[in-house]
Amino acid sequence: MGTRPSFPDLQTLREKSGFDQLEYRQKILLLGVSIVLLLFFVYQLLVSPYVDARARLQNSVEQRQEDLEQIKKLRQDYLLVKKREGGIKDRLAKRSRDFALFTYVDRMADQAKIKDAIQYMKPSVATGEGPLQESLVELKLQEATLEGLVNFLKLVESTENVVSLRRIAIQESGKTKGYIDVTMQIVTYIEKAGT
Repeated sequence: MGTRPSFPDLQTLREKSGFDQLEYRQKILLLGVSIVLLLFFVYQLLVSPYVDARARLQNSVEQRQEDLEQIKKLRQDYLLVKKREGGIKDRLAKRSRDFALFTYVDRMADQAKIKDAIQYMKPSVATGEGPLQESLVELKLQEATLEGLVNFLKLVESTENVVSLRRIAIQESGKTKGYIDVTMQIVTYIEKAGT
């Protein structure tokens, strides 16, 4: 049998440390400092990591909740767009098969009696994701009347034909007082081939 290692008992430690030779105030001060150090180490080793981990977890939960709210909002927006797209597809199906935005805009300008103010009309098609693509006409009017512009806008915008005004810039004509120069984009949707 081996010998058991001997550990000094509490009495021997007190004698070797000189704790018994200290005055009462010194003993209280030493015990107070020891308790403060013990509490400091307990806080640093046990409490602080727990508090930090809890704060990180709380922040993570809050971030996930914000993400979830954002996802819900995006889902609502997506469903709204899909609903509109379905409505647009229904209206496009009812629209004449030979509908062309450029021709439509030209005809509405003639009816609004602003055709002579047209400086240019540029058609273009923008492709994107999904079954629909945008068809647009950029139009510039020079020395047009405000009344003619209003009449044109009333005629050209059409929910039935899915035609709307995307952008418009109006400024006073530099040549003739009382007239305006206008640049605008008029847009509609067309179904992509093969959909």
